[in-house]
Amino acid sequence: MNKTALLIILNICIFLSLNQSDASEKESCFSCHRQETPSIVSAWTSSAHAMAQVNCVECHGEEYNSDHSTQHERIVVEAHVCARCHDKAARGHFAGKHGISFRAGRACTRSQMKTEENAEGCKDCHEKGAIASRQEVECSRFLAQSPEMQRRGRLMCHMVENRCDACHSSHSTDLSIARNPDICGTCHMGPDHPQYEMWESSKHGILFKQKGLKYAPACTTCHMPEGTHNVSEGITMGLAGQAYPQDVREKERDKMLEVCSKCHSKTFAAQNLSDGDAIQQQSMALVKEADKIIRELDQEGLLLPSPSDRPAHPLSGHKLEIGPQMLYEDLSRVEALFFRMKKFFYVITYKGVFHQNPDYAHWYGNAPLKLALSEIRSEAALLKELKLLRDRINNLANMDLTGANDATGSETDLLTLDLRKLKEQFLKGELSKDEYESRREALFKKYGL
Repeated sequence: MNKTALLIILNICIFLSLNQSDASEKESCFSCHRQETPSIVSAWTSSAHAMAQVNCVECHGEEYNSDHSTQHERIVVEAHVCARCHDKAARGHFAGKHGISFRAGRACTRSQMKTEENAEGCKDCHEKGAIASRQEVECSRFLAQSPEMQRRGRLMCHMVENRCDACHSSHSTDLSIARNPDICGTCHMGPDHPQYEMWESSKHGILFKQKGLKYAPACTTCHMPEGTHNVSEGITMGLAGQAYPQDVREKERDKMLEVCSKCHSKTFAAQNLSDGDAIQQQSMALVKEADKIIRELDQEGLLLPSPSDRPAHPLSGHKLEIGPQMLYEDLSRVEALFFRMKKFFYVITYKGVFHQNPDYAHWYGNAPLKLALSEIRSEAALLKELKLLRDRINNLANMDLTGANDATGSETDLLTLDLRKLKEQFLKGELSKDEYESRREALFKKYGL
């Protein structure tokens, strides 16, 4: 008997059992949901859960009224519920980056349900006995958004940390859904991390769509080998390229080489991965140069609007924030350029290499990364030139170079005039800073000060 026939018989049995009495029918989930959400019922009845007699209350709980009016309802089934049966998959999931809690943008398991399992999950972000986090999580951009954008933007992707149905279907158990690369593309796309587009237009993606898994890898081939749910296996750096300890790097690199060597020689794979490492470091050097320029501009008061003139940052207040907690609103031009450079182009450059896509690595990553740095350098030079001109104008406005008479002016006036003349020479670049400071000190001594 084939699978289709078994499913038909199973559906008939379920239908008959659900209609044994009108009273029990009204008390069951099906009495309502067969009318209100028939697609959900259909998906469940053809699932492995139905075959194993895992019914609605097993996952959703039974501490609620039939009209869902109590506060104990469990409409959303979170990962800790799935873990009761799928323990191995859950442990793998919570050990990887998908399982690190970004919930509500707070980036800590303290925001999850208080269970022994979640308490154990602290080690995902913290070393044993340590308070400082190993993960630099970017939650401020979540906090700066409206509640609607929080729900429909960031949380729609970051629900993956505690929602198995972010990748799997909610009521069907068809594994082809979760294994389809398109499901990964829901989140792993766009300007900040277009891994799906990189893979899709790479030789790997093209061959996969033409020939299937026998000829080329899908996302799960490399990032979930042998069915592991720890998507961090084989990854040798943090979310933004942060370096892992050398022993961890070597261990994880060996895992990825093992995956690659199923289709390629280890020498070929090692060279490609090594190139990715080098390009990531080269790209980070450019980001650090831009970071330094912006911090210097802030110290000189040249950012417009300045941090003190903007709405307060959710975490840093009115201080400059261009680290992991950087926002993308209320910025100066150089900061806006830096955000794109750091959050988009830098990441695209090295991830384009790791995902075998030369065009993303070069034209979508490396080229705009360097162009953005050129713009930042130029903008910084202009801002400093404008400041110099403003300082000269202010200095000259208080000085009459042609009408001054040293013989008739008071000593205070003469000192002020000489100091302004000296400053004008410095601002014009005729004196170095050391020469300016030395001559300024000599003037004070000349006037007995």
